[in-house]
Amino acid sequence: MSKLINPVSGEVKEITIFDLLERMDPETHASIMEMSARYPDKEAIVLFECLQMDSSHCGHLSVLAMGPSNSWPLSKVEEAGFRLGDVPSRFLYPVAYVDYRKKETQP
Repeated sequence: MSKLINPVSGEVKEITIFDLLERMDPETHASIMEMSARYPDKEAIVLFECLQMDSSHCGHLSVLAMGPSNSWPLSKVEEAGFRLGDVPSRFLYPVAYVDYRKKETQP
């Protein structure tokens, strides 16, 4: 896999599902695990964060499953400058991912 690059902070960190859950609000854990189970052919779960320091959305986190049957394949996220959102103050950039192409990552 080529490295995921965040245009704001550099390389995107590979983490475990447990690290991902640790960063998220405990109320979201069940829905994240449900999303993970819903997409068996996912390539990764990617953690996105708003990094715009002068935005009221700074620090906002979002999680998406990436793969062939999802909104975007992981290869799309690997493209330079990939982000979610259409308003600069709400852009979400990839900051970490759980790679599900590795057998040891499977829950």
